Amino acid sequence: MENKKIDLKPFWKNNKLVLKLFNIFGKENIKIVGGAVRVALKGNQTNDLDFAVKLKPNLVKKKLAKGNIKFIDNSKGHGTVSIFSKDSVIEITSIRKDIKTFGRKAKVEFANSFEEDSKRRDFTINSIYSDLEGNLYDPYDGISDLNKNIIKFIGNPLKRIEEDNLRLLRYFRFVGVYCDKEDQLHIKSLNASIDNFSKIQFLSKERVQLEFFKLVVADNVSLVLLILQKNNLLNFLIKGLQKINKKSIKLFNKLPKQVIIRIAYLITKTEMKVIDVQESLKISNSDVLKLKKIISVKTLILNEIDAKVHKYYYGDEISIANYLLNQFIKEKNISKKILNILEHWSPPQFPINGNDIIKYKNITGKDVGIILKNIEKWWVRSSFVPGRKECLEKMKNI
Repeated sequence: MENKKIDLKPFWKNNKLVLKLFNIFGKENIKIVGGAVRVALKGNQTNDLDFAVKLKPNLVKKKLAKGNIKFIDNSKGHGTVSIFSKDSVIEITSIRKDIKTFGRKAKVEFANSFEEDSKRRDFTINSIYSDLEGNLYDPYDGISDLNKNIIKFIGNPLKRIEEDNLRLLRYFRFVGVYCDKEDQLHIKSLNASIDNFSKIQFLSKERVQLEFFKLVVADNVSLVLLILQKNNLLNFLIKGLQKINKKSIKLFNKLPKQVIIRIAYLITKTEMKVIDVQESLKISNSDVLKLKKIISVKTLILNEIDAKVHKYYYGDEISIANYLLNQFIKEKNISKKILNILEHWSPPQFPINGNDIIKYKNITGKDVGIILKNIEKWWVRSSFVPGRKECLEKMKNI
């Protein structure tokens, strides 16, 4: 397929590093491919850019070094180097074809044509290439599919999935991003993904987590969850997720687009436990604690005083997530005043500490903590107004 002239705004032309890369490698040897092109075709921008180059890895690294561009090579022979700058995250991959695949690993042979490179990619919408000026090379008519919100595997879907089972999750993630109606679904790609979805259990939990976190905040994730539930596949994502009802799934798109809130919602709408999420997705201990706090806090934030109390005890992230989740579940409007307090109000410091109790009450041990906690509760109920003098006076009367 010949180069296409489409009304695309090549936002990358404003990036000095991108201009330098095209200059270093030669405009005929390098193209932007994948996500950045997709995003540009939708009229948006991204800081993540993937490049395909017609040069072998050793020459790529030599040219980058000569151009004083720092890079990281952790591709284990697959010819990909990464560049991290303040403006961009860039990956440069030498054009290659996969000779033999072993799950996520492959025996590769380096090639010198973008057509050859396109054959190894997953979906038609990810096989659109652009030069610096925005002239497009589209060997699989991905632009047409993107305009129609169709996610289609390149070639035989079963072969693509067999090459890399992660493509099962990527397929549904892109469906969640682009498809808002079932009639946009490519039947062969959909059926192959449904029939083979159980194979995600052989992927590392870290990879599943990464894709799931992207899926769960996609614009049309409800459509994906409904498809997976209909085919009894949700438990392959998280143990117990299959029990969520259709009404809860249909509302899911309207939740705030925060991963932690959306996962907390899934837990509240099923019989799942936080440990099920931890074991299925290998989430961090930090996220485990956040989920437990968000779900366990039962007191509602009904007014500005409640907001300050929550913020004082639980911090901003937990308080905001808990408030937004509960308002959504109870179908209540979000108060801008309450949200502003949760986001911006800085709690004052409690005016006294344990040393004051020891000094003035002449006691030690656990009684110190008990008295201090009682005074703190009184201080919080008093809207954080009493100062050190009032707190010490309160202490003397206990």
